[in-house]
Amino acid sequence: MKQPDSTKFLYRQYMLSQSYELYYYRDHPVRGVEPHQHGFYELYFFLEGNVEMTLGENAFRVHPGDIVLIPPGICHFPSFIDPKTPYRRFVLWIHKDYYEKCFAHEQAFAYLFERDPQGLDPVLTVDPVLFNDLQNKIFQMIREKNEERFGKNVSLSLLLQSVLLSISRSVYEKENGGSAGPATLRARICTYVEEHLSEPLTLEDIAGFFSMNKYYISHIFKESMGISIHQYMIQKRIEACKNALLTQKSLEEIAAMFGFANYSSFFRLFKKTYGMSPKEYREEMEKEVGK
Repeated sequence: MKQPDSTKFLYRQYMLSQSYELYYYRDHPVRGVEPHQHGFYELYFFLEGNVEMTLGENAFRVHPGDIVLIPPGICHFPSFIDPKTPYRRFVLWIHKDYYEKCFAHEQAFAYLFERDPQGLDPVLTVDPVLFNDLQNKIFQMIREKNEERFGKNVSLSLLLQSVLLSISRSVYEKENGGSAGPATLRARICTYVEEHLSEPLTLEDIAGFFSMNKYYISHIFKESMGISIHQYMIQKRIEACKNALLTQKSLEEIAAMFGFANYSSFFRLFKKTYGMSPKEYREEMEKEVGK
């Protein structure tokens, strides 16, 4: 999908909106930004560049995939280590009154915004998979802002909440020892598997995502679910394929879409699970729908 065009960099440091403002900048730094502060929250999402960010008396090196949260009233400015390197970032400004009205009363949001009021630990490093998801949601927000579609404001509000909640959850789990226990870990593994059915997912991939030993998470999952992670993955892929059989996609497309390396393995597992071939199942369902 084509990315929205970037915005010409704005040197103003005040908000026009009483809620939030979102910008996508893609440029080569021509001149620096003077030290400044403002009365709203500012989030930088670094996509590309060679940059150091100074908050107060402390300088922080930032890298693509990092998020910097700058609280109100904290003096800050970026320094460009290599001006020749392209500099791409999202900048999200959130009005303090808007935060108080919409987010401050919810602990899931307040944790993110109130954990570091002095800006002493502003650089948030999230998982690359999550950062990519955030990037997609922010581009979606930019597209929504530039279009006049039914439900635009609701869509923007939900996307903003989703972005902030995802960051807050990631930071909370990292700073509070990860998941609360085996049940939570199992639920998170299930969610991760279901969100990556189209990929050639392995136990090593899952263990790497959760930064845990693969034998540990395999044991925890099987003990609570009664089946292995691999069996769960196959089960979910077969279910997803079954649900897709009423679409106009070919059987081969459906198998590939949900992570099967070849049609024959999909055929064999489907027939073992449902007692009929994918083609037979599709024909049965088409008869039912046609009644």
